[in-house]
Amino acid sequence: MAQQGFQAFTVKAHGRVDRLITDVAVLPAVDPNSPPSSSPTRAATKALWDTGATRSVVSTELVQALGLTPVGVARVNHAGGISTTSTYMVNFELPHRVGVAGILATEFPAGTNGFGAIVGMDVICHGDLAITNVGGQTWFSFRTPSCEAIDYVVQANRLAFAGVGRNDPCPWAA
Repeated sequence: MAQQGFQAFTVKAHGRVDRLITDVAVLPAVDPNSPPSSSPTRAATKALWDTGATRSVVSTELVQALGLTPVGVARVNHAGGISTTSTYMVNFELPHRVGVAGILATEFPAGTNGFGAIVGMDVICHGDLAITNVGGQTWFSFRTPSCEAIDYVVQANRLAFAGVGRNDPCPWAA
């Protein structure tokens, strides 16, 4: 996984996408400051980025492939109702080797949804997420840690008032 400090990635897609899916690797949780003597097992998969998910989720297939041991249970609200599921401590390696360690992930049954993990708000809140759709492309960018506030209203006001003199009429008063 990438070293501590500023990390970022950008994924570009042609057209407007209806889901944000990236490659990820899931690893059993290890302390990034004192890594184990041998490389931990890692499982590569696709992950859905879901701002509606409170915590991240890994598939039963990943749990089995990594030999994860449950650390507890959690009650989970999902589209199919409410269920109780095991929880696991994992590390995520996002695109461009962006690492997020010590994630308490819940488990979901394997399916044909095209992804083996869900990146939830527990990971997303480690940094900044931006999605733009310009020129027929979707750009999805993530950075950690957060290093500045992004305020599109301030940017829009700067553009609206660019070139307007101090004593000029307000461009919005027309």
